Amino acid sequence: MNMKQALTVGCGGGAGSAIVDTLIQNGYSVTNIGATANATCKNIEIQWKDLQVSNLHKISRFNEQFDFVFFNQNGSSLDQTAFDPGNSDTLTTWKLIKDWQHTHWISCQMPFLLLNNLRKNLTPKSKIGWMLSSTMFWDREDSDQFPDYSSQKYFNYLSMKCFGKHYQTFGIMPNFSAPGSIEKLKNIVTQVCTESVNCHVFKC
Repeated sequence: MNMKQALTVGCGGGAGSAIVDTLIQNGYSVTNIGATANATCKNIEIQWKDLQVSNLHKISRFNEQFDFVFFNQNGSSLDQTAFDPGNSDTLTTWKLIKDWQHTHWISCQMPFLLLNNLRKNLTPKSKIGWMLSSTMFWDREDSDQFPDYSSQKYFNYLSMKCFGKHYQTFGIMPNFSAPGSIEKLKNIVTQVCTESVNCHVFKC
């Protein structure tokens, strides 16, 4: 019997490792794309700063059908100091715009492109998830602390809903400062592995 196949992005360490380990425990063969290798699965090692459209196409040429895809990469280029008029000299602003564009590419456009590259490797039963954040809610007091990160997580949520018309999609909204959050994360991944999902956001 062929093993189920999973593709993870940014799951080389930390909470991502817990996701990979749980997938393996549920009978998946896992391939991870990221800057940090995960010792328990196959790895496609990249440097985020070098990842562009052309080489994403090259690394996303797979023969297998994926039953599970998960995006866990994170990035932020803006904080509140970026909006201080005293920090707005031209060269600093240009550098900020360049970094901001790359962060948006990695966080939002890259998953969109990767899933389109994988359309022949996916079926309506494929489960696709994003790591979200409660900072995407406009009424959270600290949502403007890292404004690009918050907006990118909201776009990930909208991507989950849009792709949910074609695949089984889900989001995970973590609170890793809470006791037992990693165990809750593992339980969520097991639940997704064993049950149908429909644009559902899980909290851990």
